[in-house]
Amino acid sequence: MTLSIAMSADTAQAPGNTLPALRSALRAGADLVKVDVHLSADGYPVLAPEQVSPSPGAPPRPVRELSLAELAAARDNVEQRVPTLMEVLAEFRPGTVPPLLIHAPAAEAALAAESLLHERGLAGRVPFTGSAEVLGALRTRGEEAGTMLSWDQPGLPPEDVARTLRPTYLRIQHTLLNRERIGEIHRFGYLVAAWGVNEFPEMARQVGMGIDALATERVEDLVSLSSRDRGDIPQAAESA
Repeated sequence: MTLSIAMSADTAQAPGNTLPALRSALRAGADLVKVDVHLSADGYPVLAPEQVSPSPGAPPRPVRELSLAELAAARDNVEQRVPTLMEVLAEFRPGTVPPLLIHAPAAEAALAAESLLHERGLAGRVPFTGSAEVLGALRTRGEEAGTMLSWDQPGLPPEDVARTLRPTYLRIQHTLLNRERIGEIHRFGYLVAAWGVNEFPEMARQVGMGIDALATERVEDLVSLSSRDRGDIPQAAESA
């Protein structure tokens, strides 16, 4: 079975990293939804691209320069506002593990997200993806969730990186993968996540080569290729 990952949720139905996009991706059958977490200027972990226009027509600014209030007012459509990570976690029934893959471009955002998960009893239960620096900060904190290391360099991670980070997956741009490289990665004990696959024929080719997870903006196409057996993937609660 190939794990299906919706990149920034279902961007075909709503702007990425919004609650409507998250709900749509889960309805479509995504196993995991990758969300991008940044810190606002006042220290709140929020779901957003790296830059957001503080008002319609205004030039985009880095999320780290905008307060939570500014981010909340950045979009006219309140349903498509920039949500906090706390709001996203509230979408799921208490006691269930939300099917999220948290991508934090900066260590500070990853640690803030980890702290929030810990407060909700979810420490070590929600996977993270990011650079070696980001995942290293989480390991230093004692975070034991499965991790997905971004790795688009030739070869495999050096032994010291592998020993320190203990990634479950290597996340690799799909254009850099072939059957031989996938086999080599598997022999060293890693799973392979093919990233950024949006064309159906390429999805089928990657699945045929034996990748373990595939991330796409076309989640409905991917789900049609992968198993419908949801296993223990938790389901979203009714929205508040």
